[in-house]
Amino acid sequence: MSSVLQVENLGISFRKDKRWVKTVDGLSFSVKKGETLGLVGESGCGKSVTSLSIMGLLPAGDSMIEGSIRFQDKELTELTPREYADIRGKELAMIFQEPMTSLNPVFTIGNQMMEAIREHQKLTKKESFAHAVAMLKKVGIPRAEEIMGEYPHQLSGGMRQRVMIAMAMSCHPQLLIADEPTTALDVTIQAQILDLMRQLKAEFQTSIIMITHDLGVVAEICDRVLVMYAGKVVEEGAVREVFKNPKHPYTIGLMKAVPTLTTETERLYAIPGSVPLPEEMPIGCRFAPRCSEARDDCLQKAPPSREVSDGHYTSCWLYA
Repeated sequence: MSSVLQVENLGISFRKDKRWVKTVDGLSFSVKKGETLGLVGESGCGKSVTSLSIMGLLPAGDSMIEGSIRFQDKELTELTPREYADIRGKELAMIFQEPMTSLNPVFTIGNQMMEAIREHQKLTKKESFAHAVAMLKKVGIPRAEEIMGEYPHQLSGGMRQRVMIAMAMSCHPQLLIADEPTTALDVTIQAQILDLMRQLKAEFQTSIIMITHDLGVVAEICDRVLVMYAGKVVEEGAVREVFKNPKHPYTIGLMKAVPTLTTETERLYAIPGSVPLPEEMPIGCRFAPRCSEARDDCLQKAPPSREVSDGHYTSCWLYA
């Protein structure tokens, strides 16, 4: 199956106090057509920054990208702002964590939906209105025609997120990036949104990158998973394989931190320490200061990525 997106040796740096600080270092992965890839890790691991680099939304002048981001036959790192604007929203789309900050409060839902549609499709105003209403109905929004005339603040959080999904899917993009799309929603709405994304993926054969720290969401919707820590991938593979047989101590720690219904504990497990700041990265394995399995090698050299089973890779000296 052909890859829709191919990221190779991606490095992302930001300007801080007259020097460049690297937040993502040597990141490589691919997304196949119709595949859902989960990107997991704690806050500060570089997940959202990676997604913004793919969308071309990093601040110009204060950020620097190294490596390659290849989308279909285009090298995204070489596109001009105008060329990026032509594919963003049409072939590449993104759903953000908080729809209230993504939707313009002074324009109606219909105005914002139709702007996105008319920007990329040769449709009349009447046709774009009909297409917008059809997409709102497709994502399960009742009284779609009335909603077109309402403003974002008049809708609930779940409804706003459905509008964002309808807007993102309105031009049937090849790749959809969802950055924690269910974080601010309650459990029943979260389940509906995930089910909706699964249906749209099946209908349009859209590839999805799902960014989340919720392992339950990954198990529910993803085919493959990339576990990120401090700007690097520490483990990757099929969701079933990684969850059944996690290898990296960080992945094991993340899974131990998920509460279960079958075991009683007085305190939930938490990985000791926190993610290091980009300017304070350890010399060897970046997880070593927090790792119970750390030894001398871990503190001196970064571990190589090794295949521990078919399609299952980890970067840890325990398997090197």
